[in-house]
Amino acid sequence: MIRRSLVTTAGAVFASLALTRAPVWAADVDTANGTLLDRYVAAFNAHDTGAFSSVIGEDYVQHNGRAGQGLAGLQEALRTYFQTFPDFHVQVEDRIFAGDRVVARNTLTATHTQPVALGSGAPVFPPTGKKLTWAGIDIWRVAGGKFAENWDETDFLGLARQLRGS
Repeated sequence: MIRRSLVTTAGAVFASLALTRAPVWAADVDTANGTLLDRYVAAFNAHDTGAFSSVIGEDYVQHNGRAGQGLAGLQEALRTYFQTFPDFHVQVEDRIFAGDRVVARNTLTATHTQPVALGSGAPVFPPTGKKLTWAGIDIWRVAGGKFAENWDETDFLGLARQLRGS
């Protein structure tokens, strides 16, 4: 009876230690990934393409086809976006951290003061002066303390409707 109680108690203590260690490690990763996301958003909202070198890996893989590959490709795409939308802003509405993945549901805003084409060969929308708002979701893979890979979905249909005035 005493032996069984000790085994049960030892098992409970071991299980308790195992459970408390995993969340501490996960919390550390989540904190680091949250800080990384905050730094990305701060650089974006400041339109500081140079600051992206501290949050984006050199070999960054972008899966959306709208930006070039690597840090340099992303920086060039962002320079174009910031020229097109001088007040371009992102607000993170939800954030999810899971291991080496960071997911952000975003609201993007900008004033339509420049001609805009939503892709290569797409029609050009002349400036309307309207404040635009659209949604996006980004999924990043983190490696070496930086974003290494990105997948995103953007509400271009909703954005196009605003650009054409409907």
